[in-house]
Amino acid sequence: MSKVKGPSAFVSEAYQLDDETGRVDFYKKWADDYDHQMLDELKYVAPEAIARLLCAHLTNKEAEIFDVGCGTGLTCRYLVDNGYKALDGIDLSPDMVRVAGDQGIYRDLIVGDVNQPIKRPTASYDGVISSGTFTHGHVGPEPLDDIFRILRPGGVLACTVHRDLWESQGFKQKFEMLVSSGNARCLELKTGRYYDTDNTEGWFCVYQKTS
Repeated sequence: MSKVKGPSAFVSEAYQLDDETGRVDFYKKWADDYDHQMLDELKYVAPEAIARLLCAHLTNKEAEIFDVGCGTGLTCRYLVDNGYKALDGIDLSPDMVRVAGDQGIYRDLIVGDVNQPIKRPTASYDGVISSGTFTHGHVGPEPLDDIFRILRPGGVLACTVHRDLWESQGFKQKFEMLVSSGNARCLELKTGRYYDTDNTEGWFCVYQKTS
């Protein structure tokens, strides 16, 4: 099986991660240089793009928002700049959480694996955001049920899903099931760029919890 190639050696290495230990070790090595790699060198635009979509569909600036796979806080920096303040986050990497904490933009941060039940009460958030978590070597669609559990009725999920995984890993089917079961409705679904290039890397998804 051939290796999945990303836009740089750094991203290609991230795409090969296949277990929790490997992911923690990778981000320990790169946490302090992550923003430089992604923003300065690769012109990573997906975090701002998905944050814009969440803002468009969740206009209440007092909304409580949970950042799944928060990394260094790239998505929530845009939210803070646009007046949102009640922001919490979770990431598997203690080092990425450390860097995110240094930003001073989160109300609360936890180190945790979103493949396990999220340690947050049912119906405790108005919004959930996630950029770059549902991708090669990281997280599949399994946590979506728990993400919708922590959303309040009417709450909004905005997330990116890598195009290679959309059907092959069951994301398309999972979202369709959430809609057909009456638990969610699709507010926006489109493909777009992760980087400032002409390439389409993934899906940008916005779904609302209906019950």
